[in-house]
Amino acid sequence: MTPITPKKDRQQALRIRRFFIGAASYVMWLILILYCHHLGFIRLSLGWTLFAFGIVISINIFLYLIFRTGLNKKFTDPSLTFLQMTIAALAAMVAIYYTNDIRGIMLVAYIVTILFGVFSFSLIQYFVFTIFSVSCYATVILLLLNNHPDTITLQVEILQLVVFTTVLTWFSMVGSYMRKIRTKLSTTNYRLNNALSTIRELAIHDDLTQAYNRRQMYEELKREKAKADRSGDIFSIALFDLDHFKKINDTYGHLKGDDVLKHLIHSVSHEIREIDSIYRYGGEEFVIIMSDTDAKGAEECACRIQNAIKHLKFPGFSESFCITISTGITTYQPFESIDALIARSDSAMYKAKSLGRNQVVTQNHA
Repeated sequence: MTPITPKKDRQQALRIRRFFIGAASYVMWLILILYCHHLGFIRLSLGWTLFAFGIVISINIFLYLIFRTGLNKKFTDPSLTFLQMTIAALAAMVAIYYTNDIRGIMLVAYIVTILFGVFSFSLIQYFVFTIFSVSCYATVILLLLNNHPDTITLQVEILQLVVFTTVLTWFSMVGSYMRKIRTKLSTTNYRLNNALSTIRELAIHDDLTQAYNRRQMYEELKREKAKADRSGDIFSIALFDLDHFKKINDTYGHLKGDDVLKHLIHSVSHEIREIDSIYRYGGEEFVIIMSDTDAKGAEECACRIQNAIKHLKFPGFSESFCITISTGITTYQPFESIDALIARSDSAMYKAKSLGRNQVVTQNHA
């Protein structure tokens, strides 16, 4: 079943909701006109009145199809605000023309039409619509003078025209001001969301390497543990440490050492899957969390990383400069603690160092 509004296009869904709000105002007009017809204030027969509303409903169905098919996006104003307001204004003026004695009441109801300009009208657009509306009402007065002079008191109609013009002009300025406030709020919200997004990114990433930070590592391990304990899934972690990093810092300086770490993590991130993630555990130690991966798969990944690092070249260093890492692999055991998991991988990593460094060691028991 096709939904009334598109689910994936939020902006288009918003336009259609606004369209429905505008279309609902015709219900108000229908109730008002039928009641006035019942009281004898409408010259048009009931059949012709309902026929006129049938035309208006058909036009709104056509507009809905334009929105639903996305044809509205080809227009400068995809909301079709001016078109919808123009149709509503013309329909209201026809109703006012066929109304006796209570045209002033109908003009009050007409104000509802101009309120929809708040969604998108600028001050100039509001004034254009005001001129259009006043011109329509002036035309109604002239037609009534010519066709039904007995139903009109010219002085009263002129006064109503002046008041109508004044009220619409005032609404134009207020509506334009409200639109500006709405635009500013939208811009502010957009900037605020961007700022919050940036803050969230900064809060979970390591400033230097752009790997995820230690706190985020524990959050991800909690999620992986919960999934594993619940469904029996497996996951592994690899904890690796840059061999002889202190010597690099002492020889080349800490800034160069930082460059090595950044370049290293940039390289490692290209060797892991999209579902895997890398975290800075502390200093020159890093952890890779590998979802749905057993010890064998984790070993293959670690060996691939070591092979890539062996051929890695570092900008600003000599061609002969190279680094190695020592890696400890372990796979999560059901219902064990996160600290136990990390301690086991840490033990495996130190065993790799004791074996001469540049090693991958797997340890799945304490």
